[in-house]
Amino acid sequence: MKFPFKEVVFGGGAVIELLLIGEDSLLYKNIAEEKIIPTTTVLAIVEAEYILCRKLGKEIAFEKVDNLLDSNYFNVVSLDSYRRNLSELKCFNPISLPDCNTIVIALDLKIPALFARREKEIINQIGKKPFDTKIYFLEDFDIA
Repeated sequence: MKFPFKEVVFGGGAVIELLLIGEDSLLYKNIAEEKIIPTTTVLAIVEAEYILCRKLGKEIAFEKVDNLLDSNYFNVVSLDSYRRNLSELKCFNPISLPDCNTIVIALDLKIPALFARREKEIINQIGKKPFDTKIYFLEDFDIA
């Protein structure tokens, strides 16, 4: 499957899905073959760790996240230089802070954002005032 992007910012849910479906997935293979160049945020990594910790246990969750980070496939962006932009986007958009963070990075890098699911808050906000970046959802692709 060809994805409609090469560079993309993964939201926390997309990172979680990637780690849950594993190395046999089309998504993982596209990343390994550098057909997709993923960026994510520190906040998305923290989100992935605590969600996976609840689902799989601490050791497995931390191992999966550490393996992802050690692979160097993902560019992980800090919040430091995006603090003001993140605050502003959150101020005017009733969506979660991690999702705002993903969108802010995508806007700055001028690449799309990738979320796991069509969450009501994001869809509602796109319907009111679309973001100046393309938003994709993993649930729209056959990634297994």
